[in-house]
Formats: sequence, structure tokens, C-alpha cells
Amino acid sequence: MSHEIELKLEVDPDNVLLVRQDPIFARAESHSRDQVTVYYDTPETKLKKHGFTLRVRHAGDRFIQTLKSISDRVGLVAREEIEFEVGALKPDLRQLLDHPVHRLLAKGEAKRLKPIIRCDVNRTSWQIEARGGRMQADFDHGCITAGERSEEFAELEFELVDGSPASLVVAAGRLCDHVPVRLGVLTKAERGFMLAAGTLGQVTKAAPVNVHPHMSVAQAFELIVHACLKHYRLNEPLALEADAAALHQGRVAMRRLRSAFALFRPAIEDVEYQHLRHELRWFTAQLGDARNLDVYLERDLKNEERSRLTRKREKAYADVADAMNSHRFRRLLIDIVGWVALGAWRTGKIAKRPLASFANRRLDRLWLSIACDRGIAGMDEDTRHRVRIQAKKMRYAVEFVQGLYPQARIAEKQFTSAIEGLQESLGKLNDIVTARTIATVPASDGWLIGSLEERRHLITAQHALRELMRVGRFWRPSAHRGRRSEEQALA
Repeated sequence: MSHEIELKLEVDPDNVLLVRQDPIFARAESHSRDQVTVYYDTPETKLKKHGFTLRVRHAGDRFIQTLKSISDRVGLVAREEIEFEVGALKPDLRQLLDHPVHRLLAKGEAKRLKPIIRCDVNRTSWQIEARGGRMQADFDHGCITAGERSEEFAELEFELVDGSPASLVVAAGRLCDHVPVRLGVLTKAERGFMLAAGTLGQVTKAAPVNVHPHMSVAQAFELIVHACLKHYRLNEPLALEADAAALHQGRVAMRRLRSAFALFRPAIEDVEYQHLRHELRWFTAQLGDARNLDVYLERDLKNEERSRLTRKREKAYADVADAMNSHRFRRLLIDIVGWVALGAWRTGKIAKRPLASFANRRLDRLWLSIACDRGIAGMDEDTRHRVRIQAKKMRYAVEFVQGLYPQARIAEKQFTSAIEGLQESLGKLNDIVTARTIATVPASDGWLIGSLEERRHLITAQHALRELMRVGRFWRPSAHRGRRSEEQALA
């Protein structure tokens, strides 16, 4: 068994020639060949569900079978693989007798393996060096097929041969400076399984983050960041086509990422932290106007008002596309995965500590920023806005680390439901405030000030806050309820 360390970039098929001609490959000898790769699984995708992919690749006169573990990570990834030569384009499990997969496919399951995904690509390979590291660059351009569905794709993968993994990030950054590549978040197997299920190219919500009590702070932060980046990148293509739901999910992904930066700040605040945080704030701000207009346009508007705002929305989405396509942002995502994996912060004492105690203390601080006896209706708009932001951070934080508290699942679900309700209601109130800056109709024309809608959201938010106070800190079951006792417990 070996480990491969790789970094994947996605390439628009229209930019294939730009990649091949890039200076990073100019001095390196290249060779190209056609490859056919078939991924096998049972009809119920048993291997995939247990964290494995099994493929056979035909290149030249050789057939290579590879078993890989599935990773939750994106960007700079290390994965286990078992590879050996077989006699045909179909799996041979005899060399996996001591592997869990063999037991998984016992009792006739092996006979049920069938081809699920097929990749036909032309692969161009180079051996290159960057900052003391030697790597192989494999550029694949071709077609992936699953059932009746197929899709053209192009991707470039840097795989470490010798030296520091930082060299992969350097090489990817240099290429990004000349070619509009994007951070890759899908393996060919993942792409194929999504294609087979009909979910590739669909709006995607945030997936659960699988943290566990044995993780260090650094391991958990890396996993969370990768989940946020994957969430964003899966929605980016549709957002570029002005899909409102995809833009919303992309914005959620970026807000979750910024919340992760805030949650883990004591552990990750090194020399690069402030720059990356500033760049994330810049990009998230680029998405705001388009999202606000989408929300406002859901209302029943007069034709003249709708036409005016539709034109404004088109301009806002053009600005979003400019930001998403910019070198500044594409390079930012590559820099983030490099920093998360190799940054100076990982050498700090806090980064090496167990996750659970760190998470408890950080949740305590968020809790104190929300817990209060003051009624929502009595707050001014600025105060409600601050509470909304803190509620959002608390919700994301709980979602990030929910795997730490299996003993408190019922209370955790109650807490999550309440914090979602509070965030949603405060969000609706914020939408009304934002709408006042967009609307051209007089405030007396309905819902803008003091409306039934506004009062309904105030009442719902108050109920959610009361339920949140009732449940309290589920991560510390013995804690007293109420803000005053919480402050005493932290003193």
C-alpha cells in the first residue's frame, strides 16, 4: 500500500491548448497517450458507501487495477492506494485477500461487481520541479460516461514524486497566474457517481462534516475548510449562469468558511491569516447585491419596479461572475488549501491539542454572545443584526463539530432547530430592512415598515430565542440555564 499526495485543478475544455503551452511545462519533456478507465461497484454502490473506489485502467498494453480510499478532502490530498497489474479491463480481487474490501465482497458479492463509470481521456504527462520538489503533472482531457449520461471534462493533477508538498502549491499557483484554472474538488470517481445519480451540475447544499473526538484542532479545521470549499465549488458553475439558488449556496459556503476562520482563530492566527481573512471578506461582499435583489424580486412587484430591478440584477450577476472568474479569487482558493495543509499555524501548541476541549470553550464564547433575557422586539435594527450574525456563527459552529457530542443528540437537535429558527427569522427581518434601501415605492405602500409580516417574524424570533435559552449548552449538560449563570460558570 502506498500514499499519493496530489493537488487537482479543473480546466475549462476551451483552455486545453493554454495548459499545454504554459511556460511551467516548456522545459519538460512530455508524452501523451489515450487511456480507458472503468470504475466498478455493486448495483447498490457498496464499495463507495464503505469508502473505497475500485478501478481498472487500460493504457498501452497494460491493465492496472487500483483500489483507493475515498477522502473528504479537496485540493492538497493524501490518499491510500493499492495498485497492481491485471490481465484485462475487469477487476481481479485475488491480490486483495487480506484487505477489508475482500471481506466486504464475500458471499458472492464480488460476482455482482459491474462497470459504473467509464473515462476515455487523452493524458499528457510531464516531470517538473518547483521549489525543491519533483512532481508528475498529468493533464487529462476527455469524456466521462455513467449510464446514459456523459460529460466532457479536463483536469490537471500534480502528484508529488519527491520533496515537499509545498512544491505542488507553488506549481499550481504559477499555472493559475497564466491559465484560468480552478481548484479541483471532485475525483473522477466522484464526478462519475454524481453523473450517474443525476446530481452533477445541480444546486448542492452543505454536506455533514465528519469530525470525531480523536481529532486534533488542526485536523478538524482542515476537514471543515475542505468541506466549505467543496460546497462552494460545486455550486459555482450554476451561479455563473445566474442561478439564484446556486448563488445562495455559494454565499452560504463562503460564510461558513469565514465562520470557521473565526471559530478556530486562536489556533490558526499566523502571518497569513489576516490576508486570507481579508480576501474572503472581499469576495463574500461581491455576492451580496445579487442575493439581496433575488430575495426582493420574489415579492409581488409592479411591472415597472420589476423591470428596473431585473436590469439591476443582471448587472449584479455580471459583477459576481467577474469576481468568481478573477485571478484574485481563483488564486485565493489555491492559497487557502496550501495554507491549511502547510501553514505555520500548524506548528502552534493549540493546533496540536485535542479538538473537544477547544470546541467546548469556543462554543461557550459564542453562546454568551447570544444568550440574553432581552426581547427581540425591544432591540433596534443594529442590535438585531449583531445577534443574527452571532446566531449564524453559532449555527455553523454546531454543525461543524456535531460529531463530538453523540451523548447529547436529542438536546443537540433541539438546539439546532432553535438556532435555525432564530437565524431564519432574524434573516427575514434583515431582508425587510435591506428592502427599504432597494424599494422605490413609498413606505406606506404596504409591508416596508411596521407590517404584519415584520411583526410575525419578530414573534417567531422571540419564540426561537426562548427555546434556545431553554435547551441551553448541550455540549455542557451540567451547565445552568440562563445568561447570568453561564457568565458565572465561565468566570
